[in-house]
Amino acid sequence: MARTRKTAGQIAELLFASGPLPTEEAVRSQGFSFYPRHWLSKWDGPHMPQIPPILESVGLDARGRKRLTREDLFILGQRINTAADAIEFYVAVCSWGVGNKARDVYRRVAPLRHPDAGKRLLRGIKKLQGPGGSAIAGYDAFRSTDTAYLTGLGPAFFTKLLYFAAREPTTDHNGHPLILDQRIAKAIGWPAKTWWSTAEYEDYLAVMDETRRLFDPVPRADRLEYALFSSAAQKLIGTESTTL
Repeated sequence: MARTRKTAGQIAELLFASGPLPTEEAVRSQGFSFYPRHWLSKWDGPHMPQIPPILESVGLDARGRKRLTREDLFILGQRINTAADAIEFYVAVCSWGVGNKARDVYRRVAPLRHPDAGKRLLRGIKKLQGPGGSAIAGYDAFRSTDTAYLTGLGPAFFTKLLYFAAREPTTDHNGHPLILDQRIAKAIGWPAKTWWSTAEYEDYLAVMDETRRLFDPVPRADRLEYALFSSAAQKLIGTESTTL
């Protein structure tokens, strides 16, 4: 059955029903552990870039893992000046996104086999960070084969790159890039697909800004994104689908 996009009011109702919004500190500290060896075992092929420092053995725990939080990635996102920096940022963000799942790491390595992967990642990020940059310009760049598109890198992960590259959102900033994946799309009543147009991404950011203005005080946008991703919200969405 086709989904019907929720209005800002309906999204707010879902969030109110799923419990208190996560605090800013809870959002910053959301983290996952990953195994650098999962990446290193797949780091092969003639065009693979130099192995980034994030995959070095320094900082491993007793099980051979490293842990990354949203706060770590916001910091790393402000240190992107070269193609090599962009590769490290990509690996860090994807590691946060997939955690310790070796199979998913294999999928995330695939875009790096493009001979210009680092340059393309850097171009996409700079469409956000550069003079006059924006979330929409960045999103459009990662969709464009002439700019930053990489086979195997879709919105679920390149919106993570944009989100973390943009600094932490503030309560008075509209249009801040946010993560958009199938789990979030399901929460806001969007069709279950893996690609959304630039116009659809712009609509998503707009409805999220409209939704947060229904809260008092107005929260920063990623508190809503995190709440929609949460198990509590997803459980309520499942209940909705059984009553249609």
